[in-house]
Amino acid sequence: MRLKITIKLCISFLLASISLLSQAAEPQLNGMAVHIDLGKEQFIGALYTSTLSDNPDKLLTSNQPMRMELKIVAPEGIATRRFSRWWIEGMAINNSPALLTEQADNMVKFDALFKGRFVANDEVAFSYEPGKGVNITVNDVFLGNIAGDKFFPMLLRTWIGKVPLSSDYKDGILKNGKVSEDIKNRFAKLKPSAARIAEVATWSKLKSPADLAAEKEKEKEAKEAAALAAAAKASSAQTSSADSAAAKLAAQKAEQAKAEAAKLAAQKAAAAAVATTTAPATSADDEDDDKPALTAQTLLARQFYVSDQLKKIYGNVRYPKRALERNQTGSVRVAIVIDRKGNVLKTSIAQASEVESLNDAALQAVGKSGPFSALPDAISGTTFEFTAPLKFTLQN
Repeated sequence: MRLKITIKLCISFLLASISLLSQAAEPQLNGMAVHIDLGKEQFIGALYTSTLSDNPDKLLTSNQPMRMELKIVAPEGIATRRFSRWWIEGMAINNSPALLTEQADNMVKFDALFKGRFVANDEVAFSYEPGKGVNITVNDVFLGNIAGDKFFPMLLRTWIGKVPLSSDYKDGILKNGKVSEDIKNRFAKLKPSAARIAEVATWSKLKSPADLAAEKEKEKEAKEAAALAAAAKASSAQTSSADSAAAKLAAQKAEQAKAEAAKLAAQKAAAAAVATTTAPATSADDEDDDKPALTAQTLLARQFYVSDQLKKIYGNVRYPKRALERNQTGSVRVAIVIDRKGNVLKTSIAQASEVESLNDAALQAVGKSGPFSALPDAISGTTFEFTAPLKFTLQN
């Protein structure tokens, strides 16, 4: 009898210990912040960690369960190209070239998961568990998994690395659990509708840009085959009866090629119809939703190109004398649009400092750096946009 009681007590103790360990390992809210771009709020981000901390290096090197969440607050939503650019640039600036090259395929896979424009109240989550990689979800719809333990820190560095989205954003994420009730309540109220959740679920049925590019190439080959078959059919009328079998075969190939082309066209039309029903009516920024197919080669070309141009800009930064005298500091992010030759077409302040002279200094640094290097062939498009984050700090 005493043995049974002892065994029961041991089992109860073990279950209680497991429960406590499970609760301890469950990620807790570490911090929250609002990302502002071009003077407008874009999303509220939240970081959940198993161990709370205000030390970015400690979080980046700790192999613990963590989760990054962001909820869209921009009324017009966020185009997929713009969303992609934030991550591509952030990872390029905050990670080594060797790591970028190693993780290029994973970055391409990550980018291809998002197949539609984000709308207000959408919730995007990157959940990391050591040994199991990163699960990516939108509105609780599972989109895919990135295997390995190196990809999540790359994502996290865009928020709390050496060059974050902004200094204020980084500070908000590193609150060590001391988050204001106002932002927590605002975050909690942002929820997607049932209809929107259903729309996101259709993303798995849509073709990625890479898939569409492959289909386009296949369609081109089908048309070429049809043209060759038609030419063979026309010439067969002038050949002897011995060639009639070859002509018949060519005609059959022509019909097959036409059928293949028609099938591909129907698939593209169906995908376009789904995209039309799922995309909300928005501003001219909708053009950004037609993002080109991203490959490991094009992604690395973009990242390395931006890194090289940023080095040029940083070499031209001059701290305003008046700001130095007043011990004024701040962060500025400049949006830059160039043509293929590297000529600057447009510059604007994406994120402004409260100190106006620092904003002016940032624009001047960009102006002195132009024209930039010509775009490599791997980067498509007549224009190219990137941002330059500049941080003005005083050293002892």
